[in-house]
Amino acid sequence: MTPDVLASASAIILLLSLAALTLLRVLSSGKDTTHKVRSDGEDKGDVDGHELKLVILYGTQTGTSERFAKEVEEEVRQRYGKAVRVQTSDLEAVTSDRAEDVLLEGSMGDARVLHVFLQSTYGDGEPTDASSEFVYWARDLADDGRMPDLFKAITYCVFGLGNSSYEHYNAAAKLVDKSLHALGASRLLELHLGDDDCTLEDDFQGWREALWNAMETRYGICAEDNLSSGGEARSYHVSTASKQDAVAAERLESEAMSKRPISSLTSQFSPYAASIVLAKELHSKASERSCVHVEFDISGTGISYQHGDHLGVFAENMFPVVQRAAASLKLPVDHSFTLSMPDDAPASLTQPFPTPCTLRTALSRYADLLNPPRKIALAALASVATDASEKARLEHLSSTAGKHEYASYITDPSRSLIEVLEAFPSAVPSLGLFFGAVSPRLAPRFYSISSSPLVDPDVITATVAVVRGDTPTGRLHEGVASTYLSRFVSSNNAHGEEKVKPEMRTERVPIFVRSSTFKLPSDPSVPIVMIGPGTGYAPFRGFIQERSALAKSGKLLGPAHLFFGCRDESKDHIYQAEMTDAVASKTLSSMNVAYSRATSDRKLYVQDKLMSAAKVIYDIMKGKVGGNEGSIYVCGDAKGMARDVHRALHSILMSEGEYAAHEAEEIVKRLADNGRYHKDVW
Repeated sequence: MTPDVLASASAIILLLSLAALTLLRVLSSGKDTTHKVRSDGEDKGDVDGHELKLVILYGTQTGTSERFAKEVEEEVRQRYGKAVRVQTSDLEAVTSDRAEDVLLEGSMGDARVLHVFLQSTYGDGEPTDASSEFVYWARDLADDGRMPDLFKAITYCVFGLGNSSYEHYNAAAKLVDKSLHALGASRLLELHLGDDDCTLEDDFQGWREALWNAMETRYGICAEDNLSSGGEARSYHVSTASKQDAVAAERLESEAMSKRPISSLTSQFSPYAASIVLAKELHSKASERSCVHVEFDISGTGISYQHGDHLGVFAENMFPVVQRAAASLKLPVDHSFTLSMPDDAPASLTQPFPTPCTLRTALSRYADLLNPPRKIALAALASVATDASEKARLEHLSSTAGKHEYASYITDPSRSLIEVLEAFPSAVPSLGLFFGAVSPRLAPRFYSISSSPLVDPDVITATVAVVRGDTPTGRLHEGVASTYLSRFVSSNNAHGEEKVKPEMRTERVPIFVRSSTFKLPSDPSVPIVMIGPGTGYAPFRGFIQERSALAKSGKLLGPAHLFFGCRDESKDHIYQAEMTDAVASKTLSSMNVAYSRATSDRKLYVQDKLMSAAKVIYDIMKGKVGGNEGSIYVCGDAKGMARDVHRALHSILMSEGEYAAHEAEEIVKRLADNGRYHKDVW
């Protein structure tokens, strides 16, 4: 080939290459060039070239935020597959000594990490017990102000779980969001707040949809085309068992819980089955209501507690309720079965309760039958309903479009799960679906311990108001735990003949101790004010016992003023003789009692008694007595009483000290910040 021919060929090849390149550019100009990572995990032009890591952290008290967290994890896996790697953890594990490392792990450089917090608020605006160390660590670090860029590499969002009827609505979630932002972290979403007073389910659903949209926009990920609800998958594998095997397994489970706890520690996941050695009615026969005193035997167990701690109690549903549930499931109560996790179990499906067992045991101990069902339960029932109209109704109630109908039919009238099962008889779930998706696990009830171990370390006492009343649907609602514990009261114990009803003497109740910060000052000479109407008096009974024991050991006691309230002295003044004796022995300096129904012209409450003793309260708050160490304690109803007491303290400061309203609020806030104003409210 001559040089001229070779040159001509080279020129032609160059022109063809340029033409091909131009054509490719033209063809590609009409395509979507957005960088996305498909859910199959293949890199389709993502600028970082690797998956998104989603870290879900939850702070839970009753299990709701944990359940929500696992539902988020489950849906992320369904929506995005391998494009998103999910890690879900309890904030209990994020302790102050490792919190910084946990949050910053994998977040540096070009890493793609998103932190999602689901934070519950408990009591009087406090974080949950398990998350409190992390929440206060973040708050203190933010308040310090010296590390404003510590978390600048972190992107996060927060969903709060609270109740708007409480004074400090969603305070813990607000604190987490504020603290992380003050430390330099960037919000993916603005703070979302869920309201357990009415719309928590819809608030959570709305936040999830906002989260998916924000994730897809920010990180360029897209959902799979074949999404499924996963309702059917949230089901256990069920196999039939013999009644003999079920009864034997139940006996072994009871025996295991009745043994001395390992390391003498108890928890919600490792309770101790205690005997009840005394159960007695505290109201007089003239009272229309009931309140019971219950003593649990912990002798020989090594279990310890302190005054002011909480007692968790696992109760049982009454047998008539169990019979109704079994009838709705079309099974006899002695039907025996075993539950196990399926191989493809979703993240939100928790480990099953101990089986084999009978249906009676399962429905009695583990099924929450009397609370309103969640939307996910209605969706599960809809999936098995055979009647077309029932199926359509359940599907609508469980949908986003059915928000108002769900509120009017389920939430507002407090319609229970058992009522819903009976209202939709064609929806008969399998046991695997019922316990996996329809019925939540029966949660423990908590009571302020009303005794001191200094008086008797072998006994833990609870003071329980028995819940009984009609719901808007016409159902007689009886509290599961309070009704269960009241069954131990004998009708013949008025004069001490029988401490426990004979047929209940062999029953053992699973319990555990949860520590609390609601404690007396370390110096017993410091003055205290205790405010607790009704069963709000429970921890103060323990306080008084503690003070009495300290006095007998030679300790000097400071002033102690009790403000108690009930309806009528002749009906419901619980522990009246004990209070009177405490005043006589000078364990109590004063006992101020408000009887709200004593007269027909005006109701009198504890806040009114506080105003009557304004000078005493003011001197303690301002340090004129006790040298700025005196403490005020409030226990009881957070929605009404605690708010009214809070306002009364403001009024006392304004009337006695002539402070302006904002100054009074600042003084009360300072008391709380300095550990001198304590609340144990619900």
